[in-house]
Amino acid sequence: MTDISDEGGGPVPAGGGADAAVSGGAPGPVSRRAVLGGGLAAALVGPARAAAPIRTVEDFLDGVGVNVHLGSEPYASRFTEVTDLLVRCGIRHLRDELRPSNDRARWKHLHAAHGIRANLLVSPATNTVPEMMAYLDAVGPETVSAIEGQNEGDSDWFMAQPAARPHWAEAVVAYQRAVHRSLRARYAPDALPILSPSVLDYKPEDVALIKGAAAFCDAVAVHSYVQHGQEPETDDPYAGLGWYLAHMRDAFKPGAPAFCTEVGYCNLVRPGGGGVSEEAAGIYIPRLLMNNFAAGIPRSFLYQLMDGGTSAENSEDHWGLVRFDGSPKPAFTALARLLGALREPGGAAPPEPPVAVALPEASADLRHVALSRPDGSVMVVLWRAVPCWDPDRAVAIAAPARPQRVVPSRPLRSVRSLAVNAAGGWTGHAATGGAFVLPVGPGLTVLWLC
Repeated sequence: MTDISDEGGGPVPAGGGADAAVSGGAPGPVSRRAVLGGGLAAALVGPARAAAPIRTVEDFLDGVGVNVHLGSEPYASRFTEVTDLLVRCGIRHLRDELRPSNDRARWKHLHAAHGIRANLLVSPATNTVPEMMAYLDAVGPETVSAIEGQNEGDSDWFMAQPAARPHWAEAVVAYQRAVHRSLRARYAPDALPILSPSVLDYKPEDVALIKGAAAFCDAVAVHSYVQHGQEPETDDPYAGLGWYLAHMRDAFKPGAPAFCTEVGYCNLVRPGGGGVSEEAAGIYIPRLLMNNFAAGIPRSFLYQLMDGGTSAENSEDHWGLVRFDGSPKPAFTALARLLGALREPGGAAPPEPPVAVALPEASADLRHVALSRPDGSVMVVLWRAVPCWDPDRAVAIAAPARPQRVVPSRPLRSVRSLAVNAAGGWTGHAATGGAFVLPVGPGLTVLWLC
């Protein structure tokens, strides 16, 4: 049997005929200090790991972020609408640029009213180091979750800036050093983490050019786009999380914690292109977040909250969780259902011992992540790591749900499930012969065991 608690929370492929057990408890959440001290580095994708406690629901909720551009359109003139979307979805972390001209009152409002914090990008092209420090003083460091170095310094945009001359990589490293020096003179790593500069996801060779910045960051920022529309669990080059960690993280700062600061799916569909349908993205995006979390990624920032436009030709207009007009796409709805399900209020912690479940006859594509709750109950997220989109033909792939038998280790007061990509609420399950069966398909299913 494979115990998820020994795998840092999964996802654990269950071989045919094998059982998989999940056990629950109520350990304390993983602190930011532990993350930055390397506490999660051993949980990243790789060989077998030492035993670790089951992760918590709060760990996952704190690991979900989204990219925004509050100082530019379509966000700037629609701040109230943007705020409403964030609250409805339940996302508590945003990634955006630090620019001295930003409306700082907006960041203070988001934090004070909704507990939303900012992962702020800094750049020698947009702000000096003294301007960065003054910005932090103005918004308050409590509103900021991290400072991140130059975004994609090897992009045409940055290389055209005067601040990038005479050589972009040297400018990036020098700026990161100055940022680190000033921040560490005032803030400890657990108070304000520093993320590395990043490079374009299709230029891993450029990592070597900025390796001098590795000493001036606490964690590595990786842009882990699934470039050709594959499923999130793929192992393909330029697509799979493991490939990005090897080429973008380990080539820069081996074994360091890695934050996926840009990741997502484009919805501009063309045969042979990298886009997927809105319906496929609605299935893939929650899986992507769960897969990254289970692999030890402390936080992933989806790109992005809103579509940038409506062009039928420009792929940059079609990365949003919501459309340009503000209407939710299936990914937004599914993510809101997932985060809402994990936040469901519970009762007092029961006196019973932690529950374990076996998943007999599980197929090889089954994945599962166990999350403990403060009330002592356990939520197990299950899905099948199968493709539901053919990027070459730009058509959906049928991937029906399969029945999965679940055998709890003891009688339970309540067993309920919620399919993230379906309508409706929780479904109750009654045990027959000490077991129950539920359908598991390519979309996430949340199983709540009390």
